[in-house]
Amino acid sequence: MKEIRETSNKGIQFLIHEEGLVRRPYLDQVGIPTIGVGMTYYPDSGNRVTMKDPELTVSRAIQLFRLMLKSYEQAVWAPTRDDINHNQFDALTSLTYNIGTTGFKTSNLLKVVNEDKEDPKIQQAFEAWKNAGGKPILLARRKREAALYFTPYNEQQATDEQLYVNQVKYIQSKLGLPDDGIFGKNTKAAVIAFQKKKRTYS
Repeated sequence: MKEIRETSNKGIQFLIHEEGLVRRPYLDQVGIPTIGVGMTYYPDSGNRVTMKDPELTVSRAIQLFRLMLKSYEQAVWAPTRDDINHNQFDALTSLTYNIGTTGFKTSNLLKVVNEDKEDPKIQQAFEAWKNAGGKPILLARRKREAALYFTPYNEQQATDEQLYVNQVKYIQSKLGLPDDGIFGKNTKAAVIAFQKKKRTYS
């Protein structure tokens, strides 16, 4: 088996669902200009995101996200056994993107995976990272990552455009709109209204 070193499109879609993908600049919950998949800076230039920046294309947003992921992907493949499949790699990368590279490298999860990549205790090792701010608010995400880890891998991958359509459908379903995958004026208005309500826009 070839060693996995890069997140698959399925893994990218998984992370987009967890982190969100917004093509134009917005203010996050603490008022920091953000774009794409939770990016506060552009990984190719190092420049900070501003509210005056142009809207990203789908391919550009995913390209930048993949670039930003490289350090997290390296943190997964370097210390991890070589025979994990792509779903396992993607799940571990999602966790690492959330908890940081040092957290993963020193985790019991890495130890258990390297001893036996099919060990049922891996589920508990994921869930051990459920807390943020002293509360188990990340438990649902940890369960989804563990479920992805134990899902048999399918070689068929989605295109970048399918990734974006799927994300639009996901947003529409969350907002109670018809999930047709088209980011039209109704969807745009609903997203802006939701973001204003959450104080993500000035």
